[in-house]
Amino acid sequence: MEVKTIPRVLHNELVLLVALSIVAFGVFVFTRNMAARQQRMEAGIAATWYERGERLIASGQVEPAIQAFRRATAESRDTQKYVLALANALSAGNHESEAEDLLLQLRESDPENAEINISLARLAAKQGETDEAVRYYQSALYGRWTGDQVEERRNQLRKELIGFLLQHQQHQLASSELLILEAGLPYDAASHIEVAKLFLQAGDVRRAFKNYSAAVQLDHHNVDALRGAGETSFLLGDYAQAVHYRRAELELDPSSTTSQKQLALAEMVLEEDPLAPHLTDQERKDRLLADFQRSLQRLDACLGQIADAKASAELQSLKAEALAMQPKLGRNKKPDFDTVRSAAGLIFRMEEAAARCGELPVEDEALLLIGREHKGALP
Repeated sequence: MEVKTIPRVLHNELVLLVALSIVAFGVFVFTRNMAARQQRMEAGIAATWYERGERLIASGQVEPAIQAFRRATAESRDTQKYVLALANALSAGNHESEAEDLLLQLRESDPENAEINISLARLAAKQGETDEAVRYYQSALYGRWTGDQVEERRNQLRKELIGFLLQHQQHQLASSELLILEAGLPYDAASHIEVAKLFLQAGDVRRAFKNYSAAVQLDHHNVDALRGAGETSFLLGDYAQAVHYRRAELELDPSSTTSQKQLALAEMVLEEDPLAPHLTDQERKDRLLADFQRSLQRLDACLGQIADAKASAELQSLKAEALAMQPKLGRNKKPDFDTVRSAAGLIFRMEEAAARCGELPVEDEALLLIGREHKGALP
């Protein structure tokens, strides 16, 4: 009797254990499904609040957007996109301290994330922390980017950094970033013009001219490229190039009075320079005499206007020097090389001194430019 009872008890217990296991598994599956359903609901609610925040921020409603993003992060705390959106909205709403705390928390767990570093860079720039802003901008540029059109977005960010550096007078660092940007330029005139303008702002006239001339090669009828090439070649003292580009520009757009004036000035420099190469002796002498007489007349006119005793004495001294030089430039004499150099140097000094008497006529401005061009070679 007892022998038969034991297997029956074991059998009943086994059946009960299996039943309990089935029930427990069912409870587990039910609980897991409910949790998953709850997560989906929370994710959906978070996404809805996030989308609402995006619409609000796009329409300029910053404070309501902040509240929407707060709801999104409350429903889904681990979603980086929502936290980043909240931080950016807080920054836009001038809640910089809270925005910075959130961004630094995000960066601690993902230091190479480009978007996080961009937000930190812009926040630092807004707070006037120049060095920190530059550090975060560069971390973003060399960090990890996701999504489409990465190179285009990276180039746009580099331009943003360059603009920031130029605004804060950090021209050397801006030029370094510009060289990187220049190396990857697409093959179109607009890109070269944009970079040329930035180089010009950075004070690198030679690189600006290089990009303007490249733009002209890509589009011969681009007025902006021709105008920029004319301006930068003039600034570099290459007046022949300036004439070439200004003439081409004015053929397409004759309305620019600035370009017309600069063209006339560049042409006059080329026509009046007594130290220009490849002149005959007679041409050099004729130019020297005409320039000398012009400068002496300007000096006399200035003497009639100036009241300051010290300045007047300086002008009188220059006039005496000019009168002593005049016989050496007689029309029947061929001035030697030293006389030509001395006379050209005196012309420059007379024009510089007379410049204090108001705006120079274009002829005298041309003589001043000639003197500056040859200043290192003049006595």
